[in-house]
Amino acid sequence: MEVFVAVAEEQGFAHAARRLGLSPPGVTRSVAALEQQLGVKLLQRTTRIVRLTDAGARYLLDCKRLLAELEDAEQTLSGAQGELRGQLSVTASVMFGRMFVAPILLDFLEDNRKVSGRALLVDRVIDLIDEGLDVGVRIAHLSDASFTAIRVGSVRQVVCASPGYLKKHGVPRAPRDLADCASIVFSADRAAPA
Repeated sequence: MEVFVAVAEEQGFAHAARRLGLSPPGVTRSVAALEQQLGVKLLQRTTRIVRLTDAGARYLLDCKRLLAELEDAEQTLSGAQGELRGQLSVTASVMFGRMFVAPILLDFLEDNRKVSGRALLVDRVIDLIDEGLDVGVRIAHLSDASFTAIRVGSVRQVVCASPGYLKKHGVPRAPRDLADCASIVFSADRAAPA
């Protein structure tokens, strides 16, 4: 598979052979053996150019993925600390995401150059799996038991009133006094506040 990937990327057997430190006939035999084993033509060859067939293009993507996974597995087994790579997809509410999540994500991407980032900042609850997301930062209780939640902070509740309202209706002295007040409640929970 490594030989096939090199031939496909270099678009030629001689260039792939130089890259791999092998002889051109050895590279040619390796690709021919692979095609015979798979029972499909991976490359179209002429005297001047080597091109992927449709099956070859699909197989190339799979080979690259498998070889990367194999390299990761080997590094893990050998105890090597490999560089992080891939894509990290994060979601959060718009304001919280802009103020807190985005700066942390940007710092993480700066420190891990082989990782790309994607942030979906929306003010609604979304399905992490359907949206292809890795991490969701939410100000709420975890509603799906199949996910793992880690508390990273807390939010305090604040009761506010305009001076005009307090002058007209009086200042509440205890939490039970709030029951008689006209109110607008912002809550991350879908249920009405108790």
